Amino acid sequence: MSGADTRRPTIADVATKAGVSVATVSNVLNDRGRVSEEGRGRVLRAAESISFRPNRLARGLRAGRTRVLGLLLGNIANPFYTEIAAGVVDGAARLGYQVFVSHTASDPETQRREAQALRDHRCDGLIFTAVTEADRALLDELIRYRTPIVQVERWVPGLRADHVGIDNRAAGREVTAHLAALGHTEIAVIAGPEASMASRERYRGFREGIRDAGLSLRRTHVHVSELTREGGYRAAEHLLAVRPRPTVVACGNDMIALGAIDAIIDRGLRIPAEVGVAGFDDMPFASSRLLDLTTVRQPLQRLGSTAVETLLSRLEHPTRAPVRIILPHELIVRGSCGAAATAARTSGPPGARAAAPR
Repeated sequence: MSGADTRRPTIADVATKAGVSVATVSNVLNDRGRVSEEGRGRVLRAAESISFRPNRLARGLRAGRTRVLGLLLGNIANPFYTEIAAGVVDGAARLGYQVFVSHTASDPETQRREAQALRDHRCDGLIFTAVTEADRALLDELIRYRTPIVQVERWVPGLRADHVGIDNRAAGREVTAHLAALGHTEIAVIAGPEASMASRERYRGFREGIRDAGLSLRRTHVHVSELTREGGYRAAEHLLAVRPRPTVVACGNDMIALGAIDAIIDRGLRIPAEVGVAGFDDMPFASSRLLDLTTVRQPLQRLGSTAVETLLSRLEHPTRAPVRIILPHELIVRGSCGAAATAARTSGPPGARAAAPR
């Protein structure tokens, strides 16, 4: 090959360089047929000298699989999604798969476009991290065309598809039960978007924990926010203006909690002496001594790796009934709500449990 030749080296180039047939090169690269050790060495040295790399996609298509998975992330700037992505990529690599990653910005139209692009690239299956009811038609279509899918954390009710997550309702209930046990009677909630089933279940759990403690949740003490710092700030501003003022705020995720903390500080209030804050997800910044945020820890990387295992199991058993795998969560008690930090409390068994999808 000339120095000006920039095309991708082919199996024919390897054969020419090694002075053997294309069939011999194919046998060496696919570890089949009878090739002498001397011939095998010539082929491998020739492939290395011209930087030949097998066309993984073409080989996969001939075998019926590409060994590539598609991952659709709701918000790549949010540490929640990047942690899940790390689990997916690592889990896939351990099992001999690669991952194509797409950013959907939690937008249904973008999600549809990216999902179709991943299908066009012949991904063996797709992992979704931010589905809502608006995605039902897309997911139904993928299922109809036998594209294996797994929903992580969020899910669409009634969809015949696998789901991996935690028990968000139980986790939410534990958060507000803990706040009530600390003596808080004016508990406020900043819930995540209603389109997210995970956010709705957390909010449901928040309300149940307050009710079970014999308290009531005032209408003025509830706001809905996007899962962002800016959304949390705006919602907290409203909560801090009402009377009676909340003594603690349970937030739908740690990004919301971060915004709420900023709003409380800007009001000149002390945390937790005057207003406490609890989050959800235990993002890396939550353990900072400046925040000391009480929150719920999800096994995010394990969610990702379990999603890979579930997807590959679906590939092997395409007609199996859908499964819902629930991983354990932990209530992480720190100082942001008025309590000294304690050891994490794990909810549920140490391993995953499978349940029928809701």
